[in-house]
Amino acid sequence: NIASMGEFSTKSFEAGNVAVSVRSFDFSDFVKKCGWYMLFCFFWSGQFIVALGEIVFSMAVAKWYFARDKGSVGSGTVCSAITTSMWYHSGTAAFGSLIIAIIKMIRSFLAYLQKKAEEWDSSIAKAIVCCFQCCFYCLEKCMRFMNKNAYIQTAIFGTSFCTSAKEAFFLILRNAARVGAITYVSGGVVFVGKVFITTTTTGGAYFVMEGLRQELHSMIGPLFFIAFIAWFIAGMFMSVFDMAIATILQCFVADEEMFSSDEMYAEGTLKSWVDDHGSK
Repeated sequence: NIASMGEFSTKSFEAGNVAVSVRSFDFSDFVKKCGWYMLFCFFWSGQFIVALGEIVFSMAVAKWYFARDKGSVGSGTVCSAITTSMWYHSGTAAFGSLIIAIIKMIRSFLAYLQKKAEEWDSSIAKAIVCCFQCCFYCLEKCMRFMNKNAYIQTAIFGTSFCTSAKEAFFLILRNAARVGAITYVSGGVVFVGKVFITTTTTGGAYFVMEGLRQELHSMIGPLFFIAFIAWFIAGMFMSVFDMAIATILQCFVADEEMFSSDEMYAEGTLKSWVDDHGSK
């Protein structure tokens, strides 16, 4: 455990007539470097799991979309997507997650500098580091958006990360209005879904705990904890819904660009919209 590799140091000071001793850990430069390395490993491994999951979601949706008989698509499609993603596209997930991990490491180092700037009580240093922190926060958001669309391209066409990122970028440029509208609407739907799930779960817990009111000092704490857990779990479930929307949009655009109206895989109302408006 790196946290226990430091050495104890004791500092004494007087508070009025009382002598106070404070013990703290002092870490060597080697231990500090190990801590930064472990933090980077944590960021990279966490983002890799997320990236691989997004590729699996996208591939399962893409396999469903590009099936002529969509009724034949079953749970085996998910198993096939997991196998294909892990065998062929782990490198794509690793590269994309590496970019996010590097940005998060830079932001962590900037947070460390912010803490040091507060100790130095330097207004100029605080303002400069805060500006850099804001810039890298925006950069991380942009890269997450690009990675998400690159993973979808990888799931559809099986291309590498760089090729997928390039194709996703130009696809977004060609269909900026569609992507903007879908992103805005899906974001609203995801937020409403999270609020609904959290509210329903917390409300149900409240009525259940009504019978235990005499055994509880207060219901605020348990309800707050339940709402927090419900919001977190709802976010995970709704992120699958959001990824499915983005994947279907890119599948539709690829379908529209590669096939004529009679040969497209789009069905139902989506196919009717294409027949009425034609290819763009």
